[in-house]
Formats: sequence, structure tokens, C-alpha cells
Amino acid sequence: MTEIVKNKKTEDLTGQDRFAWNLFVSWASQFVLIFSGFLMPRLVDEKVGQVALGIWDFGWSFVSYLAFVGLGMGAAFNRYIAKHRAEGDFLRLNKVANSVALVQFTLAFVAFLVTILFYFLLPTFFADTLTEHTHMAQGVVLFLGFSLVIDMASGSARGLLTGYHRWDIHNALHAGSSVFSLILMMCALYFSDWGVVGMAIAYCLSTLVFELLRFVFVAKVCKEFSFNLRLANIKTCREMMFFGIKSMVSNIPPILLLQTINILLVSTIGPAALAVFARPMALTKQVRTFMSKFTLMLAPTTGSMQGKNDIASIRSLFMNTTKLSFAFALPSLGFLCIYGDVILKYWMGNDYALWHLIMILSLGGILPMSQDTSLRILIGMNQHGRIAICAFISLFVIFSFGLLFSGINSWELTTAALLYIVPMNIVYGFLVPIYTCRALKLSWLSYARNSLLVPVLYILPFFMLLCASRYELSNGNALYASLLFVAGLLVTVFIYFKYLLAKKMQLKFLSKCGLKA
Repeated sequence: MTEIVKNKKTEDLTGQDRFAWNLFVSWASQFVLIFSGFLMPRLVDEKVGQVALGIWDFGWSFVSYLAFVGLGMGAAFNRYIAKHRAEGDFLRLNKVANSVALVQFTLAFVAFLVTILFYFLLPTFFADTLTEHTHMAQGVVLFLGFSLVIDMASGSARGLLTGYHRWDIHNALHAGSSVFSLILMMCALYFSDWGVVGMAIAYCLSTLVFELLRFVFVAKVCKEFSFNLRLANIKTCREMMFFGIKSMVSNIPPILLLQTINILLVSTIGPAALAVFARPMALTKQVRTFMSKFTLMLAPTTGSMQGKNDIASIRSLFMNTTKLSFAFALPSLGFLCIYGDVILKYWMGNDYALWHLIMILSLGGILPMSQDTSLRILIGMNQHGRIAICAFISLFVIFSFGLLFSGINSWELTTAALLYIVPMNIVYGFLVPIYTCRALKLSWLSYARNSLLVPVLYILPFFMLLCASRYELSNGNALYASLLFVAGLLVTVFIYFKYLLAKKMQLKFLSKCGLKA
């Protein structure tokens, strides 16, 4: 197999030469997902009501819990694919990929059984809350659960594509699935009486089609990989499961915390309250998703660098990518803080436009979202086990204290928001980044100065102009408000281009525009 390397033309096996293109495709595909995510809740609310929308959100809460069955494997093992490919060890690459495929097929079957079990147990636990909507909730849970089963079974294909640094293909397929499912869900909503159950069936069908396509692209791109389950062995399966569990413990606490809050909202206030809470959360989630499209690429890149024993490059990668993360998150979440209620008003209506709620969620998301790079770098170095356990325990200890302090019977939506934001900031805003700095032998103060303080200084003019814009809008001066907002964007683009973008990329952009530096 090593002969394959000699015959191939030289390429950057760390994936850094594809980083900008992969990020462009990732973010372009995310706009497709945003369109779907904004359109469907409004259509569901208008067509079948707020309660049905809350049940749809409840179904996704179940799917988030069901994801635990996957043990965090999925595409997480792409770190090993990238590392062994950089080393030229294709035998080990095939052992890892086939071992993961075997484990994923097994876990998918377990998830299938859990879905069936929950389908029958749901009336026992939620009949009093869901009342006459129980059968609807059962149908949503069943087919959304089946879609996760399909997704879980194809986890090895995602890991291979992203391990080969083909995030462009991975995200294009994800966007294509979103468009196809959107079309099918709208058909189910408008041309049938199945409502959100029909939407769940449509989503399941779309998932099946595009996950099969993913295997087709694996065959075309991953030339060194051959599907042969006889290459799987117990030792490698155990190693991949252990790595996957560590990755799950690293990634799952925020999801588990949010879905726990969602379940408590349904139990205490009702599905309609969850529908209201989920919409501003969806806005901040879009920013978080853009961030994750960027940071997820860091794990296999770090794995490749580690395969070449290049720790200095990993340290530089961590500092630079965190600075870029803050530079993106600050204007995005700052805009939601100032204009979020306006977006919610035009998107979902006045009942959803709670400014205090979107303000808490957006401002509270800046530190944890911007420093997701910390966790991805640690995963790429396979040094995320201890901090993952510590973060998991810390997050829920803080949440439990908050729950005891606030009480369960006097919940409000802002209470739910604070119970999510405060633990997230303490754990992922401070604890995890400090641990990463120690692992890389970096001064945390130097890290904070370069990665956080510099972007804050760059974005100050934008915030001042944005606040002035909102003030004019509240006084009825929509034209002045628009001009101030556009001015803020232009000033920020100039500052980012001049002081944040690498000199090499500046020169490349200017040359393409026919300009001189």
C-alpha cells in the first residue's frame, strides 16, 4: 500500500491547503440549512399550531438523547484517518475504518431497538402532559429516531471523508439532504393530513437517500480505503470506542444540558413554552453551527500535525483559529443581542419577540462558542479525556445548584436561559481553554490578549454604529438605521481585511481584483 504514496502527486496531508475552500463550502451550505431552519418553524406554527411545533422540538430532544447510543464515534475518528494517512500507514487506516464501521452498525441496531422501546413507553411517561397529542408525539419520535439510526450506521463514511479533509463534500451532502427534506416536509405539511408526523417521515427518507450517496463519494475519494470487515479486530474496536466515548463526553454535555432544560420546560410550562424558548435558541444555534463548521476541521488537521510531531504548528494553529473564532462570533452574537427581537418579530411574530431572552442567550454564548477551538485541538491531540470528564461533572454540578436556587415550580423562560448560559460560560468559557493552554504550554494571559482582546478592539466601531442604528430604528428612522448598519459593516470589513486577514491572502485577493497592495 505504501507504493500508492509514491505514485501520488505531493499534497498537503494536514489539509491546510484546503482549509479556506472547505470553510467556504461549509458556510455556503450552512446558508441552505438556515433557510430551512427559518422557514419550517413558521410554516408549522401557521399550519398546525404552536403545540405541534413544540412536539416537533420535543421529538428532536429525544433524538439528542438517543445520540448517546452512538458513543460519540460518528466522524470523530477522522483524527485517526488523517494521522495514519499523513504517516502513510494505510493498513492501520483500513483497520481503523473497518473497525469503526462494524461498531457503528452494531450501535445503529441498538438505537433502533431503543427507538421502538421509547415509542411504546412514551404514553406512560408523558400522557398527562401531551394529552390528546400523545399519538402525534409517538409518530414524530419514531421516524426521527429512525433517521438517527440511518445517520449512525453511516458514521464511518463521514469519518473517512473528513479524515481525507473533504469537508466540502461532507457539507454539500448535508446541505443537499436539507433541501430535499425541506421539499418533502413542505409536501407533507400542505398536501397531506399527517402534519409533523409526515414531516418526520420526510426527514427520514431524505436522510436515507443522502447517506447512501455519502458511501458513493467515499468510494471515489478515499482510494486507499477498502471496505472489508475482516480487517476489523477487537483491539481496534475497543480503542475506537474508548476514543469515541471521550469525544462524546467532550461534545455531549451542552446538548444534554439544553435538552434537559427543554424537557423540564415541557413538563412545567408546556409544549408552547418550549416552542417560544426554542426560537431564540435557534438563532444563537445558527452562529454556533457556523463556528463548528470551522472548528470541526481542526481535529483532523491537528491529528496530521501530531503525526508529523509538529507541536509548534499546533500551538500556532490554536492561537490563530481562536482569534478568528472571536472575530466571527463577536459581531454575529452582538447583532443578535441588539437586533434579535426584531428578527424574531418578523420571523415568528410578536409572541416570540422576547428581547431579554435573546439578549441573555446571545451575550452568554460569546465565550463558549468562540473557544470551541480549545476542545477540537485537544481531540486532535487525543488529550481530551480528563478535561471531558471534569467539564461534564462541573457543568451539571453548576446546573444542579442553579436549579436548587431557582426552584422547579416557578420557572420562567429567562430562568431556563440562565441555567444554560451560566454553566456553559464557567466550563467552556474558562475551564477548558485554560486546560488547553496548559497542555500546549501557553501562557493563558498571552492567549487571552492575542485571541480575545485584539478582536474586541477591532469590533468596537461596529458595536457603536449598531447601537446607534437600533436607537434610530426605535425612533422610527428606518433609513438612518439602515445607513448606520451598513456603515458598521463596511468599517468592520475594512478593519478585518487590513488587520486580521493574513498578508498572503490580502495580496491574493487584491491581485484577483486587479489592485495593488
